[in-house]
Amino acid sequence: MKSVRAIDHSSASRQRLSRASPAWLAGAALLLAGCAPNGAMVGTDLDAQGASVEDLYIVDCLLTGQVRRLGGTTFLTPRRAIRTTAQDCRIRGGEYVAYDRADYRTALNVWLEHAEAGDPEAQNYVGEIFEKGLGQEPDYVSAATWYRRAADQGYARAQINLGFLHEQGLGVEQDRTRALNLYRRASGATEDPLVFRSDVTEEMEALRAQLDARVDQAERQARTLQQQLQRLTRERDELQQRLAQAEATAGAADADARARELAEQLEDARSQVDTLETLFQRASQEREALVAQIRELPEAEPEAQAPASAEPEPDAPAVRGPASFAGIDFGRYFALVIGNQEYLYLEDLESPLTDAQRIQQLLENRYGFNVTFLPNADQVQIMSALNDLHDRMGEQDNLLIYYAGHGNRSNREDGRRQRSYWLPVDAEAERLVRWINNAVVSDHLDRIQARSILVLADSVFASSMASDSSSLLLGSGQRQLSAEEIRAGLQRRSRIVISSGGERPVPDRTDRPHSLFSRSLIEVLESNQEVLRENMLFAQVAVNVRRRASGTEGQTPEMRPIRAAGHEGGDFYFVPVAAQRVASR
Repeated sequence: MKSVRAIDHSSASRQRLSRASPAWLAGAALLLAGCAPNGAMVGTDLDAQGASVEDLYIVDCLLTGQVRRLGGTTFLTPRRAIRTTAQDCRIRGGEYVAYDRADYRTALNVWLEHAEAGDPEAQNYVGEIFEKGLGQEPDYVSAATWYRRAADQGYARAQINLGFLHEQGLGVEQDRTRALNLYRRASGATEDPLVFRSDVTEEMEALRAQLDARVDQAERQARTLQQQLQRLTRERDELQQRLAQAEATAGAADADARARELAEQLEDARSQVDTLETLFQRASQEREALVAQIRELPEAEPEAQAPASAEPEPDAPAVRGPASFAGIDFGRYFALVIGNQEYLYLEDLESPLTDAQRIQQLLENRYGFNVTFLPNADQVQIMSALNDLHDRMGEQDNLLIYYAGHGNRSNREDGRRQRSYWLPVDAEAERLVRWINNAVVSDHLDRIQARSILVLADSVFASSMASDSSSLLLGSGQRQLSAEEIRAGLQRRSRIVISSGGERPVPDRTDRPHSLFSRSLIEVLESNQEVLRENMLFAQVAVNVRRRASGTEGQTPEMRPIRAAGHEGGDFYFVPVAAQRVASR
């Protein structure tokens, strides 16, 4: 039976503790000892610091006010709300709720006062609390209200969130034109004719065609209504004249009856005229509104070709400093590569270690990443590594996280949102105590100060780390890159996940010695010679996976923006070391 990257609930898998693999035990030893960061296993002895895994979870923290002096006056500043780890909050003397973190009231208590005072970051967090639901059904109407207040202050993350609600029609009117313009505002392209994402050109043309068709329909309706209105107006006027004549000859019984009949017909005609006037006015207003929407659609810029690069050198050494190409500074590149294959309590997998090792080599040697490699990592190692990245990275850096291993989704009896998880090697079936919630990973991605973060997850249910996909935020990858487009993509934060599949189990090692997804990923990264954007990577990988999976498992990779982690419409770029060298000559 072919193994899949979802947990195995068989009784045999529960007996793995007695035969723990040497590789896993070695990893545990390294956790206690700690090693150098470049390409090596990294661990933290949390117990020695008096901390635990719970201390590495992100919490809503209220810091105490600061004592300041102004002239001869001493005063205490208001408390400040931040999102940080429980340990960091405690060290800084802050306050947080240790339990019920999924209770919206707890989070609101931290952020609401600041949001009502006008802080756009707090307003956006309040919106996210309402959108996520946090222990109750999502309230999209309230979420949109708070997003709008922050978006009106120019807060890019709220503009992205509000645009997404308009794109999906959640709590607001579905309006893809407004969504596109909000995305463009978030990208800083309100005055720049450059389209927020060059890949939405086809989407814009489709919108333009739809609006044109609706304008034509509204105009036809208005013309028809106007003709009917003119005809009824004439009939009304004729009836009024005939009624006046009948009333002048009133006195005879037949004249009185005729006058009453004409009066009823006149009243009916007047009612129809009033109705048609209202309908005509509505049709005219709809036409004007549609024409205004068409005017708001941005015009696409003509495509420009990126400079061609020479053939890459196969054994180019890694570039640890910032990557640079064609005069563009891309910043430093870091990666956390996790390959979980040998499990204590669950069924072992076949390819994650091989996949992760090859990904590590490619990122280090071909693209100049500083890689932290975690083979057969347990819960503490993964959580510690995520926390350590916050201290290592700056606002201009880039981070790639690759995870290959078991995944699962918890069952919710109340019918609310299910939660998805990565399973470390010490995870147990049907016990969530060591499972790593995708939302926890997302919280860390939000806290890390990197400009762009890309998650490559070869695991079941991995796409649920993000919200529903967006055809406007993430377009197709069939475009060449211009220097202007690259610079635009580097202006905003990027948080994106590319997963090996959706809601179905992902086959393990169907394309030996690698998984279907990882082999396609490796082939694209190996053959690439130019600056590669994440959606270009996804387009090529998805085609290869679907072709190879045809007629078997029907595996379909997915790419989604992680709005909860602060995606603001930016891009993640792969810059080959060889291309950098050629460009610098």
